[in-house]
Amino acid sequence: MQRRQIIKGLAASSLLLGAGGMSAPLWAKGDNNADVIVIGAGLAGLTSARYLKQQGYNVLVLEARERIGGRILTLNSHGVNAEAGGLQIGQGYGLMRTYAEQLGLPLVSLGNYAKQNTFVINGQRISADDWPAHEQNKLEDKNILPSSLYYAALAAGPKYTLPSDWTSAKYAPLDISLQAYFQKQNISPEALRLMDANLNALSLHDLSAADAFYRLSLARVGGRGAQKVAGGNSRFTQALADDIGDGIHRQKVVSHITEGANNVNVRCEDGSEYSAKRIVITTPFSALKDVIIQGDISASKRRAINEAVYTPVTQVHFAVKKQADVSMLAATNLWTDNSLGRVFSQVDDAGRLTYLTSWINGQQAKALDKLTVKEAVNIVKGALNTYYPGLKGKTDVVHHQSWGNERFSKGAYIQFAPGQVQALVPHMASVEGKLHFAGEHTEFMHSGMESAIVSGLRAAQELSDRL
Repeated sequence: MQRRQIIKGLAASSLLLGAGGMSAPLWAKGDNNADVIVIGAGLAGLTSARYLKQQGYNVLVLEARERIGGRILTLNSHGVNAEAGGLQIGQGYGLMRTYAEQLGLPLVSLGNYAKQNTFVINGQRISADDWPAHEQNKLEDKNILPSSLYYAALAAGPKYTLPSDWTSAKYAPLDISLQAYFQKQNISPEALRLMDANLNALSLHDLSAADAFYRLSLARVGGRGAQKVAGGNSRFTQALADDIGDGIHRQKVVSHITEGANNVNVRCEDGSEYSAKRIVITTPFSALKDVIIQGDISASKRRAINEAVYTPVTQVHFAVKKQADVSMLAATNLWTDNSLGRVFSQVDDAGRLTYLTSWINGQQAKALDKLTVKEAVNIVKGALNTYYPGLKGKTDVVHHQSWGNERFSKGAYIQFAPGQVQALVPHMASVEGKLHFAGEHTEFMHSGMESAIVSGLRAAQELSDRL
């Protein structure tokens, strides 16, 4: 609680500072020059731009997409506000909650999700009650559910005092693949296979154990329970953008960043050019490595940009047709070891199915991403009909989202491969000349959307101190 109040206090004071900021901008405002350029109109970029504007600086935001929000994306369809991007506002998200209150955005529960879980293992649908004695249960501990394996294995391992401990020399031996770490604990091949099926990373082989224990430590300090913005989390990024006004330029795909003696020049694919004293870069490193950066960039930073790994996530959203009679169907979430991934089922107040989201991670998502959208959707829909036959012909495909194939993200969130925690993490947020960096990939004391917001505020304050 004390830590949460500190974060809230930081948010409140940072917003109030806008009233007593600079009396005049450094440069005269123009269409193509500013005091500061912010690249990216996601949570981090909008937070940075809003803070700097409140300090009196002329700020331009360059956003590659047609929309603002980055990896925040609310789908408004069939009477449901579903999230295809950032989903949960955790109880420990003190800064985001403070901003939401000041922006007049009420928070509500995530929605009515089915309480019951069902498993699909090796093509067979198995209830949680039947799992312990089922023939497909090859685990040593017959009572542990497939969905619980991963965190049960992590819980038996080392515990960081603070999340930031993961980069200390004491834990350097953990900077190996999580698969290798688990094998040293004599975890069975079948347990490893099931963990890999729905891992929030590319694979056990591609994830550093130090990173896995770090994420667990964040979950421990984050508090239980979660909410979202009423009407969808995209309302949050839109409210930030509204405060910035016409300083946001969309469909500006940055191709070159050139640091000069007194300014930084930015060139976009459409030929437009911009100039500022300093810039904030919030682009995920997976996409930033496609940008030509000429300037005072350290070798460690360039390595971080070029080698950063992002987790592929693919979703297919289904709405239950209004005319469909699903009153006899038991609402349940599915956890599978195949390309259907996990299916989260939402219900109405009467307990009837209204909406389903198939959420596929890692290698399963990577395989789907090699297909056309139509092929990928057909595979997922076919699997849904196979393991939930009562829904056959009763759903509409609302949306397909591949964050791995999305050009300006190339993944849903950063993960660190074996050896990268010690080598890359210390350089993710470092200021390089006139270039400042923000985004969830640069902030490691918080998780999810909170990390993006905190990073944006941190980068803005670092920049303001140097102007």
